[in-house]
Amino acid sequence: MGHGLSGWVAENRRPIINGNPSVEPGYLNDPSKFSRLRSALAVPLEGMNGVAGVLTLYHAESDAFTRDHLRILQAISSKAGIAIENALKYRQVENSAVTDALTGLPNTRSLFVQLDSELARARRMNSPLLVLVLDLNGFKRINDVYGHVAGNKVLQNVAAGLRNCCREYDYVARMGGDEFVVILAGTTREAIAAKSHQYGQIAHDVGMNFCHEDILSVSVGEACYPEDGNDAEQLLSVADKRMYQAKQAHGAGPALPLPSYAEPAVVQ
Repeated sequence: MGHGLSGWVAENRRPIINGNPSVEPGYLNDPSKFSRLRSALAVPLEGMNGVAGVLTLYHAESDAFTRDHLRILQAISSKAGIAIENALKYRQVENSAVTDALTGLPNTRSLFVQLDSELARARRMNSPLLVLVLDLNGFKRINDVYGHVAGNKVLQNVAAGLRNCCREYDYVARMGGDEFVVILAGTTREAIAAKSHQYGQIAHDVGMNFCHEDILSVSVGEACYPEDGNDAEQLLSVADKRMYQAKQAHGAGPALPLPSYAEPAVVQ
């Protein structure tokens, strides 16, 4: 907003006719760059809730645009603005239907669609597929001791850590609560130990950063296609069962007293 011709038009909600393209960001105050364009026509695209965008046309000749050109753009600008605004709203609704609002990861609905797609590819390519279910140990204590706001930040940072340590074509989703699912295409059981250590380190680091104590760890359960199942439900069920077995083996540990400085937060 406010930068260049389009930014000025968006900020002031007024058109510009035969403006100077050289003032656009990327050219302004940079003597090494110059534009061969000599004139510009820009109009605001008004939606129902304000300016949805700006339509800017450029020309290589000076003073190339006329009032007739301006009237043509103004005639379509309101319809274009509403169309763009509606498209953005649709995209937001579409994203919210498949995205977890807290972590930004895909949600359960998106997970099943992706897992079905990965299974179809694994069948075609005759390649393995590894599904991991992760559950955070110690997360309830974080909520009890440090409050739900801190708990939410822990989930967000664990989610970011999982996403960052994955390959470009791996898939991480939040199942809900403190459970996550990772889909690793073309990966076999041999990778489980290394992956579990990596995820455990992420949980440990997040717990230390937020709570300054070794409070958070992770239990991991795995299922591998085709040995453990041929569809999404089977694989998730097997991985979930093994995760709970790992969690029981980990043990709840002794009940630790609340620090004197920590009071459970009340979330309205």
